[in-house]
Amino acid sequence: MNRLHHLKETLPMNVADNATTENIEFVILDYNSTDGLETWMQQNFDIFCGKVIYFKTTQPTFYNRSHSRNMAFRLASGDVVCNLDADNYTGKGFAEYLTAMFQQHNSIFIAPQNNNLSDTFGKITTTKNDFLQIRGYDEAIKGYGFEDNDLKNRLTNLGRTEATFNNLEFLKAITHTEDERIKNEYIYNHHQSIFVEKLTFWQSKLTILYQDNTYESALIIDSMFSNSNIKIETIHPLEFLNRYYISENSIEKGLFNEDLVANSTIITKQETLISTINFYSQLSNKLRFMENFHHKRTTVNNESFGNGIVFKNFDYTNPIMLA
Repeated sequence: MNRLHHLKETLPMNVADNATTENIEFVILDYNSTDGLETWMQQNFDIFCGKVIYFKTTQPTFYNRSHSRNMAFRLASGDVVCNLDADNYTGKGFAEYLTAMFQQHNSIFIAPQNNNLSDTFGKITTTKNDFLQIRGYDEAIKGYGFEDNDLKNRLTNLGRTEATFNNLEFLKAITHTEDERIKNEYIYNHHQSIFVEKLTFWQSKLTILYQDNTYESALIIDSMFSNSNIKIETIHPLEFLNRYYISENSIEKGLFNEDLVANSTIITKQETLISTINFYSQLSNKLRFMENFHHKRTTVNNESFGNGIVFKNFDYTNPIMLA
């Protein structure tokens, strides 16, 4: 959503870098963007030589990472599907590499190495059949963080082996700020204020006041100091996966009143607000990821996933219903 400035740079190059591969398509999902994406796509559609398919949904009011990816994957017609964020470059010959890998191996999925710190961490490729079998990205994971870890874990539970690529040509992306990463998501757009209360040196209470006067709060634990069994030298200061977590059953929601934050400090600096929203989003999603992990789940989204109405290639007379 609203990543036209990135797509202008990546899409033409990605199409050109994979032009010799037959039976390839780039599915562009316009997730109700307001930055002129539709106009730009109409103006440039013909130069992509039939390799780009454009879908638009007008329903979302904020960016939902898992839901949008589920829609795009369901709309793809190929046997092999790859998540490619708007800021990602494929790299020259990437489609040929994927084709060869899946011809040689029929029980794999492909992703960057786990220690990859670039914005290509979510560049996961699997067969569409496997993706549908595990019922896609978990839509209980909202906002930024852990949706990719969860997908890979459930593909592993399905019996698929993770293959990794470390070709630097396939790990290129446009760098961007943390603000840009989350600015179209729910918390960023609907929060009014965020408060922090330091309870102990290892436990803090985070409270988010939303614009509709509701709130959400949680107890955040720093395991470096709360768990004597953890060796401090094994914990990196900002390693969310190992160090910080939300205390079990501590999330509360309801109508806000000032007593809830009587002993709290309000966050005023924009940079701190952004990092706090990013931090809370990841820890919230970590709860669901760990739940799926411990229960060894393969499938999620019990009722449906990637639902909505889309329109293909600017044809607004024939809506496509994903249900």
